Amino acid sequence: MKQTILKLARLFGLFALSRRLTRRQLRILCYHGIWIGDAPHFGDCLFMGADTFARRLDLLAREGYPLLGLDEAVDRLADGTLPDAAVVITIDDAWYGISRHMLPALVERRMPATVYVTTYYSLAQRPVLNVLLNFLVARAQALPPVDELLPAGDRKTAPMGREACATELAARVDALPTLDARWEAVRRIAQKIGADLDSIDGGRWFHLMSVDELRAARAAGIDLQLHTHTHRMHEFDQERVRGEIERNRNELARLPEVTPASLSHFCYPSGVHAPVVYPVLEEMGVRSATTTDFGLNRRGENPFALKRILDCQSMSDIELEARLSGFWSLLMELRNRIGLRSA
Repeated sequence: MKQTILKLARLFGLFALSRRLTRRQLRILCYHGIWIGDAPHFGDCLFMGADTFARRLDLLAREGYPLLGLDEAVDRLADGTLPDAAVVITIDDAWYGISRHMLPALVERRMPATVYVTTYYSLAQRPVLNVLLNFLVARAQALPPVDELLPAGDRKTAPMGREACATELAARVDALPTLDARWEAVRRIAQKIGADLDSIDGGRWFHLMSVDELRAARAAGIDLQLHTHTHRMHEFDQERVRGEIERNRNELARLPEVTPASLSHFCYPSGVHAPVVYPVLEEMGVRSATTTDFGLNRRGENPFALKRILDCQSMSDIELEARLSGFWSLLMELRNRIGLRSA
């Protein structure tokens, strides 16, 4: 039904009308990684198929959306000089699949993009353990109780579903004192579940880009920006957030042609944000910060709470068109106004 409605809306010119009405607003697309593991696909909005991503880029070109680098777009949003329906491509975390599939597709089409890099796992070159655990639990044919997979002393848990199990295991692993200890715990869990961890690790399904790969991406013209060191906001404790960004900036500034001053854009881990950290960002010379809140950005938007359009594997091309054109935003605004009037 939704697909039919969107097709009719496009047929009757509502997408084109919406694009004109919202032409002064900035569209910021949000991607994460490319799924490079085996079938079936894992992580709908975390990992996208390589062919899907390439098709999205071709859609942007076919529909004539002007693409800007993030730095230029932030400047032009502030001074009101954006080209009509301007788009920025942002990619979070710096997954290895980005280097393998996304960057070649962008370079081939000469499209600018920003990759927000979280540096801890990039430097460590171990899989991102909480995401790996989610995968292991989701794929397990038979799932033993949490206390059998990873005992936690006298702490016992009641039977739980897979999502809760993955969350509990991640918490127990995270409580271990070193990355080596955490990795060995994940190895034991994988063995008990019957997962082929060597293939997963060797294929770098859940690795971030290495320093050499980040260096190559920068040399290819990809913009690298801030995403904290450990992908945590520490309940928005100002000093801990400051420390995360300082470490993140210092590590990235070791790359060629990257300076601390050039690292002036930030992405909140998981998109979660709070006004209490805005002054910290400003003091540190951060000029913009992106969320995962859906929407387009008007002139005068708070630069530390920029909205984005999260693209997912399960989203059809026409659903993305509806969001890019502004039709989806206008529809939501209309629905909210009707709801307020009837309340």
